[in-house]
Amino acid sequence: MQKLKKMAIIPARSGSKGLKDKNITDLCSKPLIAYSIEAALKSKVFEKVFVSTESEKYADISRKYGAEVLIRPDELAQDNTPTYYVIEDVLKRTQDIDANYFVLLQPTSPLRNEKHIKEAVELFEQNYDKFDFLSSVVKAHNPSVLVHPLGENNSMKYFDIDYSSYKRQNYNDYTPNGAIYIAKTKEYLTQKHFYGAKSIAYIMDEMSSIDIDNIIDLELVKIIKEKYIND
Repeated sequence: MQKLKKMAIIPARSGSKGLKDKNITDLCSKPLIAYSIEAALKSKVFEKVFVSTESEKYADISRKYGAEVLIRPDELAQDNTPTYYVIEDVLKRTQDIDANYFVLLQPTSPLRNEKHIKEAVELFEQNYDKFDFLSSVVKAHNPSVLVHPLGENNSMKYFDIDYSSYKRQNYNDYTPNGAIYIAKTKEYLTQKHFYGAKSIAYIMDEMSSIDIDNIIDLELVKIIKEKYIND
């Protein structure tokens, strides 16, 4: 098979309600986004590494760590802007690269490193004829047998199961962890998401799968990096 062209896309809008300026918040003396940029560059698998942002401040930081920047319009940086439109904007503006596929790396997964990226890319290319997409996953902390909605008046009628013999190890449920997404360019523009029968899973460990959404996640990652990871 001929060498496949690929690029990394790191989306980083500046608006963040739960954790102010989350994508550039300090994590062990580096802005959060730096970890994804550095992992992408260290993997040495991409023609280009792009950061998509509406913020000149974020753009300057991203360039400092080696990424190329695409300034997106403000209307693509709202709380309710679907990821599809952000990616579509990047793909339209980088048609000259003629990438066979792209890898989406969200900056909120700082423990996803170049090894994970290379493994995911290798898995995807080994199965390129069978799959159009890849999503990284982690074994679910709460298997689907434990997760149900509540009924009226907080009734647990949907939990009508005998859990007395429940053992987590008997279940193999997985959930997307948000760390790595891969898609063939044309197929993504048609399907507009990364899941389904034509998507292959790349399984990651629990620690590397931590996604920073709030201050608790941030402090947990700080502890992990200080105690277990030297970079």
